[in-house]
Amino acid sequence: MLPQTVDPKKQKLYLGGFSLNVILMGFVSFLTDASSEMIVPILPLFLTETLVAPMIVIGLIEGGAESTASILKALSGSWSDKIKRRKPFMLAGYSVSTVSKFLFSATTAWEQVVGLKVAERTGKGIRAAPKDALLAESCEPEIIGKVYGFHKAMDTAGAAFGVLLALIVVGFLALGYREIFLLSAIPATIAVVLIFFIKEPKTYCEPKPVKKKLFEGFSRFPKELKLFIAAMAVLSVTSMMTSFLIILASNAHATPFQNILMYLGFNVVFFTITMPAGSVSDKVGRYPVIILGYVVMLCMFCVAIVSSMVNDGLAPGQATTLSLGLAATAFLVYGLSYAFTQSVQKALVADLCPKDLKGTAMGVYNMSIGIAALPMALIGGLLWTVYGSWSTFAFGAGACVVGIMMLVLVAMKKSAIDKALKS
Repeated sequence: MLPQTVDPKKQKLYLGGFSLNVILMGFVSFLTDASSEMIVPILPLFLTETLVAPMIVIGLIEGGAESTASILKALSGSWSDKIKRRKPFMLAGYSVSTVSKFLFSATTAWEQVVGLKVAERTGKGIRAAPKDALLAESCEPEIIGKVYGFHKAMDTAGAAFGVLLALIVVGFLALGYREIFLLSAIPATIAVVLIFFIKEPKTYCEPKPVKKKLFEGFSRFPKELKLFIAAMAVLSVTSMMTSFLIILASNAHATPFQNILMYLGFNVVFFTITMPAGSVSDKVGRYPVIILGYVVMLCMFCVAIVSSMVNDGLAPGQATTLSLGLAATAFLVYGLSYAFTQSVQKALVADLCPKDLKGTAMGVYNMSIGIAALPMALIGGLLWTVYGSWSTFAFGAGACVVGIMMLVLVAMKKSAIDKALKS
């Protein structure tokens, strides 16, 4: 049976000029992130309070799960280019993640949580690059930043909805962590069903006689794309901060309800700004928006360092307006930084890569971030254990400065080349 296909140039456009594929993938991400983000703000607390895991385990989960999955991101992206199919990878990936969420409630040791988190992220690794490639193939090139912004906005709106559900469950229904894990699998299951209604572009369902080896297209990447991916690897430390910020707020003696509320603030800021940021990048260019985002990220690290120092002076059980305010500010600034960077980075990768290697490019991009994230996260967890929380955020700030410098150099080189071509 041939897969359902659609001509990318003849797709019916809906509100915002988006195709049905883009809208459906937006809702799939909305539901999946609602599911995932019900777990994110409570998992570090479940690990450290219920399962008594050491802080380095937080780093292991943050980095280990992403690094393991990142290899699959590159493989699935390259493989989807080779067989000219995206949808089967999405279906398999979302299904694996959904099953893993059902099993979180049965864990009795932190080692089991680590294993299930790796499995859950493996699902993301299978689906991520093919999904990102299908998004690019389901829209016109001139609105690709807007499309990625819309997708990230739906993703983040789902995250905010999931965190809000967690707030209701913890604050008003007084259910435990394990019950939340079970409830989180419901929206994830609905998301899997929606994938069956997505249609693949015709150009990516026509078999070609030429056989390709996985990753052989990497040599065809332009130098600018390779340098950008290298910069993203250095900046991968910034993607590992969510759990550390949750523990930072806990050290400020925030209640679980307050902690989840702060994480909700992160998602609301992310959701509000991410689509406008993508649209702005379509007009002014990707680099100015991305660099601004990482300057904002640097500010977040500075706030977190000050927050850590204030927390060190608190008496046991004491929470002050300053300590809670600083922790909340760090979350909000983190959300603003994410809004400027996450969707725009993917749009830039789609801009730079060869047209027939979008899956490979998205996979390599994701893999570079994921593999670099493991040592970054482990170092962060180790620094926290040995020197205190401030050192983790100081390390992140240092990596952020290096990454910003690399981005500025790549942007300057691109500007110089563009000027030379125009003259």
